Amino acid sequence: MNIEVTKHSIRRYRERLFDHSSSDEFIINMLKTIAQMGKVVMARPGYSDSCMEIKYKGISIVAIDQEDYRVVVTCLGEPVYRKWVKNRDIPLKLSGRTLYDNVLITHGT
Repeated sequence: MNIEVTKHSIRRYRERLFDHSSSDEFIINMLKTIAQMGKVVMARPGYSDSCMEIKYKGISIVAIDQEDYRVVVTCLGEPVYRKWVKNRDIPLKLSGRTLYDNVLITHGT
Protein backbone atom coordinates (compact mmCIF):
# COMPACT_ATOMS: atom_id res chain seq x y z
CA MET A 1 0.00 0.00 0.00
CA ASN A 2 1.31 3.45 -0.94
CA ILE A 3 1.36 6.02 1.84
CA GLU A 4 1.25 9.78 1.36
CA VAL A 5 2.12 12.31 4.07
CA THR A 6 0.70 15.84 4.18
CA LYS A 7 2.76 18.91 5.08
CA HIS A 8 0.28 19.55 7.88
CA SER A 9 1.11 16.19 9.49
CA ILE A 10 4.83 16.99 9.35
CA ARG A 11 4.22 20.34 11.03
CA ARG A 12 2.03 18.74 13.71
CA TYR A 13 4.64 16.05 14.35
CA ARG A 14 7.23 18.75 15.04
CA GLU A 15 4.89 20.71 17.31
CA ARG A 16 3.39 17.84 19.26
CA LEU A 17 6.57 15.82 19.75
CA PHE A 18 8.75 18.92 20.23
CA ASP A 19 11.07 17.68 17.49
CA HIS A 20 12.34 20.72 15.63
CA SER A 21 15.74 19.29 14.73
CA SER A 22 14.80 16.24 12.64
CA SER A 23 14.75 16.46 8.86
CA ASP A 24 11.52 16.31 6.87
CA GLU A 25 12.68 12.99 5.40
CA PHE A 26 13.07 11.45 8.86
CA ILE A 27 9.62 12.64 9.93
CA ILE A 28 8.01 11.45 6.68
CA ASN A 29 9.57 8.01 7.19
CA MET A 30 8.40 7.95 10.80
CA LEU A 31 4.83 8.87 9.84
CA LYS A 32 4.82 6.26 7.06
CA THR A 33 6.05 3.62 9.51
CA ILE A 34 3.28 4.49 11.96
CA ALA A 35 0.70 4.33 9.14
CA GLN A 36 2.05 0.98 7.95
CA MET A 37 2.88 -0.83 11.19
CA GLY A 38 0.41 0.79 13.58
CA LYS A 39 -2.81 -0.53 15.02
CA VAL A 40 -6.13 1.11 14.23
CA VAL A 41 -7.34 2.46 17.58
CA MET A 42 -10.66 3.93 16.51
CA ALA A 43 -12.63 5.31 13.61
CA ARG A 44 -12.60 9.11 13.44
CA PRO A 45 -15.62 11.08 12.29
CA GLY A 46 -15.00 13.51 9.53
CA TYR A 47 -13.86 13.35 5.98
CA SER A 48 -15.07 9.86 5.16
CA ASP A 49 -15.89 6.46 6.59
CA SER A 50 -12.29 5.41 6.09
CA CYS A 51 -10.84 8.02 8.49
CA MET A 52 -9.09 6.38 11.44
CA GLU A 53 -6.71 6.94 14.33
CA ILE A 54 -3.62 4.73 14.17
CA LYS A 55 -1.14 4.24 17.01
CA TYR A 56 2.39 2.82 16.93
CA LYS A 57 5.04 2.99 19.64
CA GLY A 58 2.99 5.54 21.56
CA ILE A 59 2.52 8.01 18.69
CA SER A 60 -0.94 8.50 17.20
CA ILE A 61 -1.83 9.75 13.74
CA VAL A 62 -5.02 10.24 11.76
CA ALA A 63 -5.10 8.66 8.31
CA ILE A 64 -7.61 8.19 5.51
CA ASP A 65 -7.67 5.08 3.35
CA GLN A 66 -8.33 5.58 -0.35
CA GLU A 67 -8.63 2.82 -2.95
CA ASP A 68 -4.95 1.98 -3.24
CA TYR A 69 -3.21 4.36 -0.85
CA ARG A 70 -3.35 5.83 2.65
CA VAL A 71 -2.99 9.55 3.44
CA VAL A 72 -1.56 10.64 6.79
CA VAL A 73 -3.66 13.71 7.60
CA THR A 74 -2.26 14.78 10.98
CA CYS A 75 -0.14 13.68 13.92
CA LEU A 76 -1.86 13.65 17.31
CA GLY A 77 1.31 13.04 19.32
CA GLU A 78 1.96 10.97 22.43
CA PRO A 79 -0.51 10.30 25.29
CA VAL A 80 1.31 12.67 27.68
CA TYR A 81 0.97 15.59 25.25
CA ARG A 82 -2.65 14.78 24.46
CA LYS A 83 -3.53 14.59 28.16
CA TRP A 84 -1.80 17.91 28.80
CA VAL A 85 -3.74 19.61 26.01
CA LYS A 86 -7.00 18.14 27.22
CA ASN A 87 -6.50 19.18 30.85
CA ARG A 88 -4.74 22.53 30.58
CA ASP A 89 -6.46 25.59 31.94
CA ILE A 90 -8.24 27.40 29.16
CA PRO A 91 -9.07 31.00 30.09
CA LEU A 92 -12.74 31.86 30.28
CA LYS A 93 -13.77 33.68 27.14
CA LEU A 94 -15.81 36.80 27.82
CA SER A 95 -17.21 39.24 25.36
CA GLY A 96 -15.72 42.73 25.14
CA ARG A 97 -19.00 44.18 26.35
CA THR A 98 -18.84 42.16 29.57
CA LEU A 99 -15.23 43.12 30.22
CA TYR A 100 -15.74 46.83 29.63
CA ASP A 101 -19.34 47.48 30.74
CA ASN A 102 -18.30 49.95 33.45
CA VAL A 103 -15.76 51.86 31.38
CA LEU A 104 -16.77 55.16 29.80
CA ILE A 105 -15.53 55.25 26.21
CA THR A 106 -15.15 58.65 24.63
CA HIS A 107 -14.26 59.39 21.04
CA GLY A 108 -11.74 62.18 20.56
CA THR A 109 -10.52 64.59 23.20
